[in-house]
This record gives sequence, structure tokens and C-alpha cells, in this order.
Amino acid sequence: MEREFSIARLWQAHQAHMAEQRRRYPAKRIVAAVAEAHELTVDELHSIRRPRRYCHARHHAAWELRRRRQDLGLSQIAAHLNRTDHTTAHHSYTTFCAMVAQGRYAAERARVEAILAEAPCSSS
Repeated sequence: MEREFSIARLWQAHQAHMAEQRRRYPAKRIVAAVAEAHELTVDELHSIRRPRRYCHARHHAAWELRRRRQDLGLSQIAAHLNRTDHTTAHHSYTTFCAMVAQGRYAAERARVEAILAEAPCSSS
């Protein structure tokens, strides 16, 4: 009985945490923050164009979405980046993880953190 109760409490805590993530970090706001940090527009980030700076910004957006919105699946992350396949989001995430491990894009990551910390938003 006690174990069931603690599992129920853990599940409620998890659900509350996910709700807080959704409220605090709407996906559109994360994408806009990444675009701003990379000095792009959201339309440029969503475009099919493939200059390196666009691709790296999309990789960063996938990484931020995966990190801050654990309730989103890879297909949903791809959709937020105007892509059709979850494998694209997975590739972007793993590529940016490698860049982070190399110490790259620290300034852009810090800028996204600052933008998201400025004013909380309640829309998704």
C-alpha cells in the first residue's frame, strides 16, 4: 500500500514538473530565442535553406527543445522546426551535443538562457 502511494506521489510530481516545463518554456518561445541568439528570423530557421549558420541554429533549436521540453517527442520537435521526420530532429540533437562537448556555441547557449529568463510567457 505504501509503495503504491509513493508511486502515485512520484507520478503526480512528474506531471506537475512537465506542466511547469510547458508553461515556462513554450516551444515557439524556445525556437524564437534560438533564432534571436543566432541572429536569424524564425522564418529563416524554419526555411529549407541549408547554409551552415541556418543548420547549426536548427541543431541548437532541437537541442534546446529536447533539453527544456522533455514532454516533446522527436517527431514533435521536428514539427516545431518545420521538418517532417523524427530522424532529422535526432540528428540535430546528437550533432549539437557533439558541438557542446567541443565547447562550441557557448555564447549562443548563454544568450538563449538570458532570453528565456527575461520574461516568462504563458502561450505555447
